[in-house]
Amino acid sequence: MSKIWLELFLGKIGSYLINFFSKYSIWVIPFIFAYGIFMGLASYNLRRIEKKVNYEIINQTKYLLRKNPKANFISVVENIVLNWEEIVKLYSFFPYIANEFDLWVTKVSPVKVRELVMGDENRIRLVLERQNIFFIGDRGGIRKNLYLDYTSKIFRKK
Repeated sequence: MSKIWLELFLGKIGSYLINFFSKYSIWVIPFIFAYGIFMGLASYNLRRIEKKVNYEIINQTKYLLRKNPKANFISVVENIVLNWEEIVKLYSFFPYIANEFDLWVTKVSPVKVRELVMGDENRIRLVLERQNIFFIGDRGGIRKNLYLDYTSKIFRKK
């Protein structure tokens, strides 16, 4: 009776997948578990590097604003210098990185880390606004919803 329901709701392919999983679950579950741990470590590695980059951006901006309080956003961004090789060398504990929604990993290199961390042109501005660092002439007002903004970027087709 259950086979009829399985084939009715899942079709022949779905029922085949269920049967395959039930027969070989002792081999499939450890593989899925190991893959999850591997992806979790790669994602944590990127977040750790990203946290250090944010810290460096904030510290350098505070220093530049102490030096020149009338500086605008563009002049501050031009003067921020990040040593990507050193950041990757000191803060990467795992040889791979991955974003949260990626299905596979990327080998750690300064170029790839910079591409993933600084992929958004508004990233520096968002990091500074979260630390209450605003510039003269910045338009205030209603902040956009960051969750919806990044969710749409994740699911946007390339």
